[in-house]
Amino acid sequence: MRGEIVDREGKPEWAVFGSAVRRLRKKSERTGTYVAGTIGLSPTMYSSIERGKRFCLEGHAARIDKALATGDQVMRLWIQMMSDQLPDWFYKVPELEQAASEIREYQPLVAPGLVQTKAYAKALFKQERPWERVQAMARMLEARTSRWELLDSDTCPLLWFVLSDRVLRSPVGSASCMREQLDHLVALIEQDKIHLQVLPAEAPAPGKDGPFRIYGFPDKPTLASAEYMTGEIIIDTREKLRQCEVVFGALQAAALPPEQSLDQIKKARDEFQ
Repeated sequence: MRGEIVDREGKPEWAVFGSAVRRLRKKSERTGTYVAGTIGLSPTMYSSIERGKRFCLEGHAARIDKALATGDQVMRLWIQMMSDQLPDWFYKVPELEQAASEIREYQPLVAPGLVQTKAYAKALFKQERPWERVQAMARMLEARTSRWELLDSDTCPLLWFVLSDRVLRSPVGSASCMREQLDHLVALIEQDKIHLQVLPAEAPAPGKDGPFRIYGFPDKPTLASAEYMTGEIIIDTREKLRQCEVVFGALQAAALPPEQSLDQIKKARDEFQ
């Protein structure tokens, strides 16, 4: 069912946070449905936060404070929960994705985070961030998997990806992990959840080496973000945004059409046995 939220096991710190928020809500004599509507979540999603089954984004915590007129009590609880927090940029991306009406993304090396499988994401984190502790790695994986609910949401933005053909053939994890990931891309395309083009290595196009993402919103100016080794930066200046728009258009023009791109993904999938 579209929009249905499936609870995960959650984390102990999420449960402590959710329980404290629930006590504040009851003290304020507000219903969960009221708070959910005020902060822009479905009642099911908000209930999952209170039950410790869903991570609460910083922006939602701030809006809960406003909804309950609790000053900064919820934000202080959130900060306490995040005492072992991941980098801020790791949580900023989901907030942008949820607010966007359109997302365009170019990836030269790996599958975009929004369309990764759990096995692929886990293998990628181990491969790219060997310095992370086990607990931090688990939190990163949980934050990554929570983003995928957007694909089944009634408010899912238009998603258009351009991937280098290296993404299809550069191993991440085992052969079965790669096959599952490429199968997942095929399924998302065939279900019309995403639009995807493959950029051949020999195709002439600018900006082929750096991953970036462009966010379009229904009620505010366009933003972009660019990834680097240890994080991601937000781009909001007019000139740099124009450059991102031009480069993405050039990448789309140089990439294979969607039908041929789908054929290339299937061909690459069959090479992983």
